[in-house]
Amino acid sequence: MDVTFALVNVATLPWWGSMLLFPRTPATVRMVTSPWPFVALAGVYALLLLTAVVGGDAPASLEASALARAAASPAGFLTLWTHVVALDLFVGTWIFRDARYYGRLPRVELLLTWFAGPVGLGLYLWRRRAWRGPGGARVVN
Repeated sequence: MDVTFALVNVATLPWWGSMLLFPRTPATVRMVTSPWPFVALAGVYALLLLTAVVGGDAPASLEASALARAAASPAGFLTLWTHVVALDLFVGTWIFRDARYYGRLPRVELLLTWFAGPVGLGLYLWRRRAWRGPGGARVVN
C-alpha cells in the first residue's frame, strides 16, 4: 500500500511542477490538455475500489460511520486518497487553463489547490470575478 500511495502522489508531480514552474511552455500546455493523467488515475482508482470491495473494506451503507470505518482501512484510505489526488489535479488543470484564457498566472491558487483543494478553488473563483476577458468583457460568476 505504501508503494502505491507514493506512486499516486509522485505521478502527479510533473503536472503540478509544470503548471507552477513552466506555465508558458508548449510542453506544459500539452500536459494540461491531455486526458491521460486522469485516465491513469481513474484506472488506479477503479483497481483500488475493486480491491476494497473484494477485500471487504467497502462500506456496508452510506452512513457516515460506515464510510469512516471504510476509510480507516488501508485499502479504503488509499482509494479515498487517489480520489482526492485525481480531483485536485483536475481542478488545478481547470484553473490553469481558465486563467490562461484571461492572461493570468494563478500560482498561489494552484499551490493552494494542490495542498488544500477547495481553498485554492475558492480563492481562484473569488479573484476571477474582477477579471476581464480578451474582448474586455467582465467575467460573470
